[in-house]
Amino acid sequence: MFDEAGLPHAERLDRVSNSRRAQMLGELARERGLLAQLHPRLFDAYWARGLDIGSEEVLRSEGLAAGLDEEGIDRALEDERYLHELAQQTERAIQLGAGGVPAWVVDERVLIPGAQPHEVFEQIMERLGHMPLNGA
Repeated sequence: MFDEAGLPHAERLDRVSNSRRAQMLGELARERGLLAQLHPRLFDAYWARGLDIGSEEVLRSEGLAAGLDEEGIDRALEDERYLHELAQQTERAIQLGAGGVPAWVVDERVLIPGAQPHEVFEQIMERLGHMPLNGA
């Protein structure tokens, strides 16, 4: 499926990473306006390079490359408030009807369940009044 979609991928994934700490780092990046830089790096690290995104070393490296500072990264990986925020996000998704992964909540009001084609996301974003990024 990756090849058909033209997506890079590791030849083999040796483990399923626990992504909780990557999500915590993502919350720090969101606060600092760097989520758009971190998010694709984490996806590439896991899916294309086969790295363990549960590893502190991998998270520190990707966070620094995305523009986060080392002290902030270290705090984020241990910060209980990020765990609390992630729990709240999960609860909101469940309230909207999410029953598994993947599931996306858009604008805190629309649930997109399961693996969907890119066009589904485009249509929903358009209906919600969002313009495509970079004119795409």
